[in-house]
Order: sequence, then structure tokens, then C-alpha cells
Amino acid sequence: MDRLRGHVRALEGERHPDSSPAALERAFVYGETELGKLGLIVRRQPFEFAGRHFHNVVGVIPGTDPSAPRVLVGAHVDSVRGTPGADDNASGVAGVLECARLLAGIRPNATVELVLFNLEENQGWTYRVGSRRWADQARREGVRYQGAFVLEMIGYRTREPGSQVIPWPIRWMGLPTVGDYLAAVGDGQSQKLLRAFVAAQREAAPDLRLVTLRSPLRGWLVWATRRSDNASFWSRGYPALMITDTANLRNPHYHRSSDRLETLDLRFAAQVTDAVAACVRRLAGA
Repeated sequence: MDRLRGHVRALEGERHPDSSPAALERAFVYGETELGKLGLIVRRQPFEFAGRHFHNVVGVIPGTDPSAPRVLVGAHVDSVRGTPGADDNASGVAGVLECARLLAGIRPNATVELVLFNLEENQGWTYRVGSRRWADQARREGVRYQGAFVLEMIGYRTREPGSQVIPWPIRWMGLPTVGDYLAAVGDGQSQKLLRAFVAAQREAAPDLRLVTLRSPLRGWLVWATRRSDNASFWSRGYPALMITDTANLRNPHYHRSSDRLETLDLRFAAQVTDAVAACVRRLAGA
């Protein structure tokens, strides 16, 4: 919890490519530095958008079998204008960095990638730009993935009755209306990955309340399930899970100036991180 708090505190503050590009760059440098301290192979993946240069950052734990399908854990670094972005998405970045620390000493069979994505937030006419570039390049290069875990806001939990909004297409499913759980959302091709995560969570974080959802047709029937970088992987045929506190469906500070560290439940974020790291170990054959 203290390490997660330190990461969020270091990242907190508007991180927008237009209104605060220097802060966005500092956040990426912070991530690079933390991954490098752990001995990971760190590199930038450059890409262009709207005539400008941007990059994603990855820390790699090489597998002993280069042909084995990889495992990825990722989160987006950028925030919207006017918000310090503690939950959205410094919490997810902190989770990736702590997963990296928990996994740094393993000797996996499959390569593990810890990725910090750029330009997930709306850029005027599109979004999820960085992860889309990543997934496109992976598909062109013939990279195979057992699964990608996208940490999209993992720090807000409340036990207030009626605090959880359920999107209308799935209201009939009887999902909980108290926002005290983690949601793990996969598409139709991610069923095996979802089962693996449930098993790892039960072992590594048994006190974490988990709700799972499979969103058919790569999430298109329930648009809320395509709102983060997981959809970039679904669109390219890769199994992926969105690991989330459900964003504005629960958190009243979403995209507001009040999205600050003091609103977060870091015990919840720590439990989520433990569950993700445990699943990665299993999948990577550590």
C-alpha cells in the first residue's frame, strides 16, 4: 500500500498531451525509471498521431522460450484536462509498476511485458491511440499473447448502497449495486483468461470481491466494456481483460478536479495488484 501511495503521489497531476505535455513526459520518465530500477529491459515504442511524435513505454521480462505466447500488463498514463487523475489512471500505472516489482525476480517461460500506454483519453475524434498502435504492431509482427491485463482505474471502492451504476444493456444480469468490488471484463475470446484470473484471485487475494463479465462480439454490445485499452487488443483478436473499479459507473470524482490520492482505497488497489501478478506468474510459467 505504501509503495502504491508513493507511485500515485509521484504521478498525480494533469497529464495531457496539449495542456500539460511536460507533466505527461515526466510521468513516462518516472515509469521508465521505476521499471529500470527493477532490472527490466526498458524501451520506448514511438508512434505518430496528428502530425506529432508520441511513445508508449515497456519493461520486458524475457522468457526462456521466445516462441511462447506472451503475457502483458498495461495501463494508460495520460489524463484529461483539469484533473489530477489519481484514480484515472495513476492508480492503474501504480499497479503496473508494483506488478513489475512483484514479478522482477521470476524466471518465466513466456515473456512478460509491462506497458505504459499513451493517448488513451479522447483526442477529439478518437481515443485508445497508444494501445491501438501497440496491438496493430504486435499483430503485424506475428506476436502471440496468452492475454493482456489492462488496469483501468483500480483505486476506488465504496460500500455506499446504490453506489454502483449498471449499464442498461446488462441491468437484467443482477449485478451488485454497491461499488465494493473489482470488475474483470473479457470478451468472447477471453473466457480462458477470465477463468485463470478468477483462480489466481482466489489464491492470492481471497478477500477481494470479484465480479466477472464476458462481453460478446468483442464488446460491441456493451459499449462501456470497450472504453479502455483492452478494446485495442480485442479488436486485433487478442484475449484481454479490463481490470477496473468501473470508472464513472462508481467513482464520483471521474474526470474531475477532485480525483485525488486521498479519495483512493489503497488496500483495494493492493489486492487487485496481488491478483494480477499471481495470474501473470501462472500464465507465464514462472
